[in-house]
Amino acid sequence: MIVFALAAAMIAVIHLVAGWQRRRLAVIVPGILWLVYAVYEYLVATGVLCDANCNIRVDLLLIFPILALASLRAYQSYNA
Repeated sequence: MIVFALAAAMIAVIHLVAGWQRRRLAVIVPGILWLVYAVYEYLVATGVLCDANCNIRVDLLLIFPILALASLRAYQSYNA
């Protein structure tokens, strides 16, 4: 779904703006990771990387924990 790609892109923009304000690499890197994920999600949603039979998204079992840990570290770094 394109909605998930847009949501990921918005999260990426939030991280990148916050990282630019405080000049923290620990906040900029998750922004870049979210942006890469948004592009990946868009390509999956449009059928470029996966056809209509691709219902099970096992790849997200690896991607979401990485994004969650990076975002948690960004939050900790931003508030420090």
